[in-house]
Amino acid sequence: MEKGTNDISNLRGKLNSIIRHEKLYRTIHRQLMKKWFQYFVLFFIIGSIFSIIYSSFDESEPYRSRLFLFNYLASFIFTIEYILRLIAAPVQYPRYNRAWRARLHYIFSFYGLIDFVAILPFVMIYVFTGTPHIHLVVLAYILIIFKLIRYSRSFQMIGTVLQTVKEELITSYTACGIMLGFSGILMYYIERNAQPHAFENIGDGFWWAIVAFTTVGYGDIYPITPLGRLLSSLISLIGIAMIAIPTGIISSAFMNMLIEKKQKAEKEKQE
Repeated sequence: MEKGTNDISNLRGKLNSIIRHEKLYRTIHRQLMKKWFQYFVLFFIIGSIFSIIYSSFDESEPYRSRLFLFNYLASFIFTIEYILRLIAAPVQYPRYNRAWRARLHYIFSFYGLIDFVAILPFVMIYVFTGTPHIHLVVLAYILIIFKLIRYSRSFQMIGTVLQTVKEELITSYTACGIMLGFSGILMYYIERNAQPHAFENIGDGFWWAIVAFTTVGYGDIYPITPLGRLLSSLISLIGIAMIAIPTGIISSAFMNMLIEKKQKAEKEKQE
């Protein structure tokens, strides 16, 4: 009898512990989603970006220690945010029945990797200070700019648009890739004898194909044989049409989303 009572008590204790943890996760998640917290983090993201830009000017020499201190503080804030998001991951990803699975999914998700990159300066400064690898710390600061994606509605809208037309884009870019591969290899074999210094390998042919296909025209590599010039003209003309396909797909999807959003807003006003 006592054993059964103890089992029930242990079960109740475990259930209460789970409930308390669930409440904690939901509380943290609600705070992370609030505007004041997002604006708070956004301030440090933008501040870090501007401080990095300003530190590249000679005029910033007297203030570089303060700029570094601000970036270090920002990395500390990002570290706290990362820990909180890691704790609240079971609420953000409810489809996982285990908390550790939800947290593992967050760690390797796109936003999880971006958040981790943002805290690297805070961690790496202790490892690489005073060593030749200090540029790795600076690189981590530069990558903080990707944290803007989470807090930018424009980036989120673009991501939604790209997701909507993913299949169409894959098809069009596959066709572009095939065309680039064919023209790059063909141009290499056409031009390699006429100018071996310019077309040393097929990689140079690919570089020319990309430049010609996108009609950038850097002028560092170009054909000089009649057949090569004919191929280059055709590739440039085809490139204009091929590049226009994914551009039109994205533009059309973007306009459709804006129209739907506008219609939804008007409908809500009428209601």
